[in-house]
Amino acid sequence: MAAVKILSLLSKDQQEYYIFLAKECFSGFSNAEDNFNIYSYASCYAWLFHSSEFFWKALIILSGKHFEPRHEAYQDDIAKISKDLLLDKDKIIAYQILSKFSDTRRDLARYGYYEKKETIAKSPVNLFGREETETSLNEVAWLIDKLKEIHYYQIFEPPIRIGILSGYINSRKEKPCVYYQHSQYRKAVQWMLDINNIAYGEPNLFQASLTPISNLNIGTFPIIINPFGEAYPELGNAEGVGFKTILSYIRDGGIFVNSGGQPFVYSWDVLTGSYNLLVNFIPALTSIQSVYDVDGNHDLSINDNLRIPIESLPLKRHFDVGTEWDCPEINIVGPQEVDIEFDRLLDENKKAKAKVFRPVKELSDNIIPLAHSYNNSIWGNVYPIVAIKFGRGFLIHTGMSLDEEREYKILLDIIRKLCIRGYQVLARPYNRISNNI
Repeated sequence: MAAVKILSLLSKDQQEYYIFLAKECFSGFSNAEDNFNIYSYASCYAWLFHSSEFFWKALIILSGKHFEPRHEAYQDDIAKISKDLLLDKDKIIAYQILSKFSDTRRDLARYGYYEKKETIAKSPVNLFGREETETSLNEVAWLIDKLKEIHYYQIFEPPIRIGILSGYINSRKEKPCVYYQHSQYRKAVQWMLDINNIAYGEPNLFQASLTPISNLNIGTFPIIINPFGEAYPELGNAEGVGFKTILSYIRDGGIFVNSGGQPFVYSWDVLTGSYNLLVNFIPALTSIQSVYDVDGNHDLSINDNLRIPIESLPLKRHFDVGTEWDCPEINIVGPQEVDIEFDRLLDENKKAKAKVFRPVKELSDNIIPLAHSYNNSIWGNVYPIVAIKFGRGFLIHTGMSLDEEREYKILLDIIRKLCIRGYQVLARPYNRISNNI
């Protein structure tokens, strides 16, 4: 694909129209994946039709053209897409995929149309099988990968819009998050000011602003920064609407930068103004003792020093990523000073010392390293800063303590390099994450 950025050539209304269509395309595909995973194949098809329709309509709008108000894509529709976005050979593949969908399945799944006048009614039960649904899902995935690659090139044209979580979920009546666990050097407003002051030229590289979590999924911000470190704003004390909105934002193509430590360890309840440890596990029975008080009343005594299993943390449960943890028996507690080195994705062989905290243990197919630390005397080989693939987007895990200026500036530098060059690697197609198919 030709790396041509043409979004800025459109009017503001056209830009927002394209972003809306692209966002709906990604979101529809996520819904298709979810329905496939719960064996709801008709609903999966319905979302595949939705996603594929928004695919070609988004690219026509991005090309500065208009489309007819219909659901099917014809060859003249595909021809309207700029060659700067899709090469001729890719247009052929796209049209083949779009034209393969069965009209019968589409009409039944989307609109309920099935029987024709004066025909004998037939059961639609066997119309949606697993094998053909999976084939269609994989074919539409090709369209999604193409649009994501194109989309990243468009949204990373300066000034790049960055949202800084303000601490609110939706209303100014809430009690905003003020808990900056392992990210105390800068507050949310200071993050915004520092990001906007990053020198690049004309126009400025970034256009940063504060945002509540409720604004994440309207497509305004290609990048969101969580300045609260291991905490995040939530409605209640469990994985509620705040966490689910963040997951949806990432899965539908967003890049979520977590500022320090392990993401999502604590939730900040905006209703009560208090933080909670966000884990999901039952202590092992060997760590619980059955005791009786002086009056003979029964009670359970739980070992206060019980170590939290990695599997209970949201990073492991939702992203399948494990990090190094405290190990008091060998005197590894809290941030540790080690040498780190930027990876090639950032196009610079930069080395620095940093206080590393909760680094990723090992790489996998869904992890792209941004900075590593090899052969250190504490953990051996670890990856403090990584991009974790999730759906169409990424969670940037920052395994450092950002309580001081040095580590804060390292992360700012990584964000700048990602947005100047590194996004081209993130834009490339990759295998879908196992928990999403």
